[in-house]
Amino acid sequence: MQNFRRIVYFLLLNVLVSAVTVWVVVTIIFRNQAVQPAATLPALASLPEEQTGEILVTEPSTFQDSSDNDVLDVIPDLLEIESILGSGELETERVLIKHIGETEVSLVGWQLQDEDGNAYSFPALTMFQGGAVTLYTRRGTSTVVELYWGQDQPVWQSGERAYLLDPDAEIQAVYTVP
Repeated sequence: MQNFRRIVYFLLLNVLVSAVTVWVVVTIIFRNQAVQPAATLPALASLPEEQTGEILVTEPSTFQDSSDNDVLDVIPDLLEIESILGSGELETERVLIKHIGETEVSLVGWQLQDEDGNAYSFPALTMFQGGAVTLYTRRGTSTVVELYWGQDQPVWQSGERAYLLDPDAEIQAVYTVP
């Protein structure tokens, strides 16, 4: 019986020492992790007094659509445009973007563009593995899983290509609207 008590005490001491060690290591890692500087955030503009909320005011980047098929060969490794639904109808038009990578991704500086030069710049939002965000074309109040472009007319047309650009204006994903 005496040996059993001694073993239990050693097991409890081992659990306590292990927990404290893990806590110290995790604390050191997170304290020494380099903080990445934030990119410039999109400007916010107020809506007219009869409407509430805010909309993002964005400008298209210098991206130009190339007509060769190299663009269609892009294989997404972080984010993908999973679908564009309700094209041509403002109230239902939306783009579903899914995180397919293994590391978290800050969307600051990322843009979604169409072939006509319409561009949406993503706000300060971090996507984690397996996460997704829905971008609605119409006005609304953005949350962490639903973003609103604030447009008065639909953006997407059948047969048009959507491009997801990273902060360096590199094409990371392409999707053709059905």
